[in-house]
Amino acid sequence: MPVQYKYKAVTLTGASEEGVATAESERQMLDNLTKRQLIPISVEPVKETSPFAFWGFFRGIRYEQLIMFTNNLQTMYRAGIPLLRILDVVRVGPEDGRFNYAIKQMRLSLQSGHQLSTAMEEFEDLFPKYYIASVAAGEESGKLDDILEELADMLEKEMELTRQIKSGVRYPAMVIAALIGASVIMMTFVVPRFVSFYEGFNAELPFFTRLLIETSNFFAHSWPVLVVLMVISIIGFRKLALNPKSRLVIDRTILKLPVIGQLVIKGNVARFSLMFRILIQSGLPIVKSLDILNESIKNSQIATEVGRLKELFQEGKETLLAGQKFIGLPRLSLQMMTIGLESGSLERMLGEVGNHFSKEVQYMSRHLTAILEPILTIGLGAFVLILALAIFLPMWNLINVFRG
Repeated sequence: MPVQYKYKAVTLTGASEEGVATAESERQMLDNLTKRQLIPISVEPVKETSPFAFWGFFRGIRYEQLIMFTNNLQTMYRAGIPLLRILDVVRVGPEDGRFNYAIKQMRLSLQSGHQLSTAMEEFEDLFPKYYIASVAAGEESGKLDDILEELADMLEKEMELTRQIKSGVRYPAMVIAALIGASVIMMTFVVPRFVSFYEGFNAELPFFTRLLIETSNFFAHSWPVLVVLMVISIIGFRKLALNPKSRLVIDRTILKLPVIGQLVIKGNVARFSLMFRILIQSGLPIVKSLDILNESIKNSQIATEVGRLKELFQEGKETLLAGQKFIGLPRLSLQMMTIGLESGSLERMLGEVGNHFSKEVQYMSRHLTAILEPILTIGLGAFVLILALAIFLPMWNLINVFRG
């Protein structure tokens, strides 16, 4: 099975070069570098990252590059240009980038007699499984240009969906980060100065001031312990996320969070529906399509529910879809799928579901700041109030001391 290797090498002119490439083994990787007239310095396999992701969306892909490649491939293929010639001409991103390396390798694979979809399987980090499966179905049915056009359209919608989510989350994240930063600065620099000033007058300090001083002293003397605990927590959380049972609990909890959980659910359903439609349209059986989508979903709770859908179809119980109780698949989506099955218009219904929940995500993303504003306002107000009471109450006490 192909493995990604990170390499460092030197050219014949003495210039250094490093990058990531795919090979069957380390020996093949070294041979590939030698064929490119590179002198290998180090070659090591790329470590897989944790499969856990807070949002639980589909595996990350390079949208711009994949969309550009798909559009170019579709346009030239529809014009009647052979695939070998297309892969010889098409270039995406930096000339020495991984995507262009993948295109060159796919061309070599096609020259060896393989199909395009088979050549893409070597680069699953660039081409998701649903993409490869759709291309394979398009090659078998002779409708590759139509499938590529649908894939490009779907990828553009997915990219816009992701950007909307990031845009909506950015402002609340900045406010929370600023609040944490202000707290650290206050505890580290501001509060100790006030403490030394007040201690010179031997005045009794109010409760809020004592609380702030104790908190500041705790952070000042215990920060190494806090750092160690934070590192242990991150490592422990990562270990839990890699365990299937504990990861299922974490993912299920995320889906039940207010506001954020709904955003995750609707984003996943929108993408699931659009991709499901593409796979069905390309001619793949429903069970096979669900199997591919199940492997593509990060959130294990939603993946489990998609697995239950697959079992219902395998057992011929698809008419019971609307009566199922799922956490990550809203009842509306199941009802529309049932209507599509009964009326023979599943593709159209999946498109409607995808578009509906895409609009829901866009609406929630645009109004996420307004939704979270009361929570942020209360948190920020409480922080400012405590600081004000902790700093100004002692000043009033000192004034009374001076008057006395």
